[in-house]
Amino acid sequence: MSNFVVDQLGFVRRQTVDYVRSISDADAEIIPAGLKNNIIWNLGHMYVVFEKFAFQLTGEETNDPANFSKLFSPGTKPSDWDIEPPTKSQIINLLTEQMERVESVLSSNLKEEINPHYKSSTGNTYSTVEQLLGFLIYHEAMHFATIKNIKSIINNS
Repeated sequence: MSNFVVDQLGFVRRQTVDYVRSISDADAEIIPAGLKNNIIWNLGHMYVVFEKFAFQLTGEETNDPANFSKLFSPGTKPSDWDIEPPTKSQIINLLTEQMERVESVLSSNLKEEINPHYKSSTGNTYSTVEQLLGFLIYHEAMHFATIKNIKSIINNS
């Protein structure tokens, strides 16, 4: 079943994954001067937040690889890492599988109410699966833009 929100979420995820595939592993680990995070962190962060909004908050089974929350939750940064992060390729595989789970698990439950409703740190309240996925479109696009910005800084260094 096709749905605009799921389609748009898939679109921005594909754009991100296709873009980062061409970035070298070395470049994906560079933290440009003045920034806190690198491309790897942004990809892992997208995965962690997506798991929370698409699966945890909807009552579905999550797939949180070991140490992902420690590495990629809001407020974390590579300079604090004391464990080896996953590779760009590993995260890309997880991001691809994650969208497949949305399509198979959530696409038929979009209008379902979530309980309890979720109030974000910015004061927005989400009450349905579709609303949570709608937020993820914004979140994914914001981090895609950040990734492109980081790559542009690296290219111009």
